[in-house]
Amino acid sequence: MGEFGLDDALVERLADQMQWEMERTGPPEGFPIFPEIPASRYTERQFFDLEQEHLWRNSWICAGRESDLPDNGSYVLFDELGLPLLLVRGRDGRIRCFSNTCMHRGAPVVREPTGTVRNLRCQYHAWTYDTTDGRLIAVTDERDFPGLCKDDKGLPEISCDTWGGWVWVNVAADPQPLLDFLGQVAVEMEQFQTERLEVVATDHRVVDCNWKVAVEAFQEVYHFRFIHDRGGSTDLDSRGATMGLLAHGNSRMVVPYSKHVVEAAGMTSFRDFRVLPDPHGFAPIDTVHPIVHSASYSFTIFPNVITPVAAFGFPWMLFFPDGPCRTNIRIYYYSAPENVGDTDAWERRVASFATIIDEDIENLNPMSRAMNSPLYSSVPISYQERRIWHMNEVIDQTIGVERIPEHLRVAQLLGDHIEQA
Repeated sequence: MGEFGLDDALVERLADQMQWEMERTGPPEGFPIFPEIPASRYTERQFFDLEQEHLWRNSWICAGRESDLPDNGSYVLFDELGLPLLLVRGRDGRIRCFSNTCMHRGAPVVREPTGTVRNLRCQYHAWTYDTTDGRLIAVTDERDFPGLCKDDKGLPEISCDTWGGWVWVNVAADPQPLLDFLGQVAVEMEQFQTERLEVVATDHRVVDCNWKVAVEAFQEVYHFRFIHDRGGSTDLDSRGATMGLLAHGNSRMVVPYSKHVVEAAGMTSFRDFRVLPDPHGFAPIDTVHPIVHSASYSFTIFPNVITPVAAFGFPWMLFFPDGPCRTNIRIYYYSAPENVGDTDAWERRVASFATIIDEDIENLNPMSRAMNSPLYSSVPISYQERRIWHMNEVIDQTIGVERIPEHLRVAQLLGDHIEQA
């Protein structure tokens, strides 16, 4: 590592890749040509059901923030996976995830979205569970349950871990360790000191499209100079966009600033990475590398996190399906504590990003209607959009390719193009 929390060799490699992207006349030699993605992957109930059973319940999903559970006994409900889940901080200070389902007749053990409890007590018949291990500790009129073994009736526990100040859950019986799954993303995000960041704003949306359509809108900048036009120019030069295909469906996108932004910032070229003053006056996180100040840097964390990072903080975008053609987008803005109190500046910052979100969302509903039309059967994917193909490949791997009807599959083509740690 250099002075800043990012490997200098990686930064040099990213700069070289952006230069190569600007100068290329086609995809690199030997790079696979993508078949078209079946539109029915975005519309058919059969594929949606496969995702619900095998993707969302076999993936690490961001379920909240450690600070949402400040005290022992604090709990938060998490229902985004279609399962009644409960995050709770036990008496030992550790956060765990349990099924919010009494093992007597299935009533919830807590009803409010958040709160603090001494024990988890079903409000139907008052069966009571320990917050630390989910153990059943009290049964009303236990004499009427001859043969009941309380040790066998604890709350089912779901895999739960923390990283970066966030809480993650995985419904799979024996998932890979969270840090192994995050891999290079966790390494590159160390520079943001994410454990100390605080929520400064939220902006939640509901969009009438498949969740993949929504995620994919933020995985390429092929569209940028068209829908994000700013009077004949844009802030980014999409020709130089470099895409890092990382293990487990994760990915990185780094895009150079456009010529007019480079000149306005006093940079000698797009790769003259330097610490630039934030237009809203926010203080930067001192370990963030200059490339983040003077280029667009973003990650996808598979399957549903998009975060375009910035030197002072960033939006953290979560996409959850609510049916085949409806998506809940949860946007949380995080920043260093020293920036939290400037309410006016944050209102301007959130409004600025909301404009970009609105420009993207404007196309999503029409795109969804097109995919449901008999006049549109498949989606051509370009080399610039390879993060989209990468995500779809790993969706199929997670579901199990053998479970997917042939007409809904995508070919497994990118194994040799995944960045090696």
